[in-house]
Amino acid sequence: MRSTLATVLLGTISLAGSMSAQPTVGGLLNNFSYIQPGLPNYGIAQGCIFDIFGTNLAASTASQGVPLQTTLAGTSISVTVNGVTTQPIPYFVSTGQIAAILPSATPVGTGTITVTSGGQTSATAPIVVVESAFGLLTAAATGTGAAAAYDYTNGNTLISQVNAANPGEYLVLWGSGLGPAPGDETQYQTPTNLSSIPIEVYIGEVSAAVAYHGRSAYPGLDQINVVVPAGVSGCSVSLVVTANGVPSNYSTIAVTASGRTCSDPGTSPITPTQYQTLLNQGTVNLGLLSLSKITTTTLPVSVDGVTIQAGGTTTSDFAAAFFERYTAAQFSSSGFSQSVSIGSCVVTTFSGIPTTTGILTTQGLNAGTQINLTGPDGALVLSPESITALSGFYTEAFSSTLPAIIPATGGTFTFNNGAGGPDVGAFTATIDQNLATPLTWTNMTSITSVTRANGLDVTWTGGIAGSYVEISGSSIALQVTATNELGASFACTAPVSAGSFTVPAAVLESLPASGNIAGVVISGSLDLANYSAGQFTAPGLDLGLAVFATDSSTQVPYI
Repeated sequence: MRSTLATVLLGTISLAGSMSAQPTVGGLLNNFSYIQPGLPNYGIAQGCIFDIFGTNLAASTASQGVPLQTTLAGTSISVTVNGVTTQPIPYFVSTGQIAAILPSATPVGTGTITVTSGGQTSATAPIVVVESAFGLLTAAATGTGAAAAYDYTNGNTLISQVNAANPGEYLVLWGSGLGPAPGDETQYQTPTNLSSIPIEVYIGEVSAAVAYHGRSAYPGLDQINVVVPAGVSGCSVSLVVTANGVPSNYSTIAVTASGRTCSDPGTSPITPTQYQTLLNQGTVNLGLLSLSKITTTTLPVSVDGVTIQAGGTTTSDFAAAFFERYTAAQFSSSGFSQSVSIGSCVVTTFSGIPTTTGILTTQGLNAGTQINLTGPDGALVLSPESITALSGFYTEAFSSTLPAIIPATGGTFTFNNGAGGPDVGAFTATIDQNLATPLTWTNMTSITSVTRANGLDVTWTGGIAGSYVEISGSSIALQVTATNELGASFACTAPVSAGSFTVPAAVLESLPASGNIAGVVISGSLDLANYSAGQFTAPGLDLGLAVFATDSSTQVPYI
């Protein structure tokens, strides 16, 4: 009897294990850009490779090569738009993700998608099909950072800071979403220039000559051949593709006038050789000393006749220091190692309201019990943060009413950590900054809104001699709950001596229009900052950066 019961139970367990749970579709993204739904350049383009995220999407992990089948490991996909049903062609399936080609024959419009696995079909989920929404392949395959650009003229080698492209050379870019293509998308493709789809490639915000844009031999995979324009250089020169007027994700490449090693003397105190040495170490112990004067202008906000924000202008000084250990990958994408090159812009997207949880995945370094700061007007003590997620940070306070520590004319400021700590030894570092002619944002008050399609002119006078300015801003599309928001931000750089900069329309059109809550517009931000940076040394650090900045910020709606 016991043996029979055991047999029945084992049979039940086996039967339960063979039954498939119903798939669920949680979201759809371009396989290369990861642009989020709700942003202006989102959409699953006809003929593109896209990702489906969800649960129970497949019984096992499997992939296939050309020729492709519409069913893989028992998983199939169906899309219906405007009454027309097509079957996306999977390259890869797993329980949580599918990579598939949306057939070019799928109509443009809003429709539904389902996934069938193990005989069970998911509930319908929405899909937004557009003609073009190009996603550019990046080196880290995250949709951001350096592009996976190959120098065809130089042996088809991957562009890097020590293998930079030269003006006049041909680059090969990869991605998906240029637009629909003819032919059987389960078979190898005949590379054909998609001349009916207008595209622009901007390198360093300069329009580059496009020699080819169309399918590669692989279904859904697009190839763009482009010539590096003259007059651009730097280790983080911006790169963006617009197809049918829709901008792709932003990335960067390294360009130099001659040779193969790039440089950014206008924005970065780190040389490419030093940068590469740090990457080769595997981990980087980084220290940053920061001193800034911040002027913020807020707009008055009223709801039903009740003022909830008075508006006005405040100026505060901020001093901070932090010491962190990065992996090579974290360091290369941190932004501390490299600002966008002069004349370039980058766009990043965000969703959710940040909290202290998960802000940093780096390891904090102990530089002692406190960091001391002395300046022309006295001294401050920067104390370590008690929040675990901010380990390695030293600040005077997180407060909107910080004491004024930077005189209007600047001066000499000295940081030290006394006897040091177990991770960072004793050091003394100096920031000597003259503000005899501080940066003045001359047209700030005239910018009451930003029309994204028109681009934006920003003008200024003064500033730290030989330094650079960063023009940045952000816009929030919507706020569903108190913990969920979607938006994008941009940053552009220019030499302070230029006195003006025009933020291109392609940059601003990557930002969403400002959303609203209960009829109240969520104004975005617009900033003009003047930066000067140098290096310092300390026992235990591989790299020490000392940064001084003045920053003016205002609120504007993006329309």
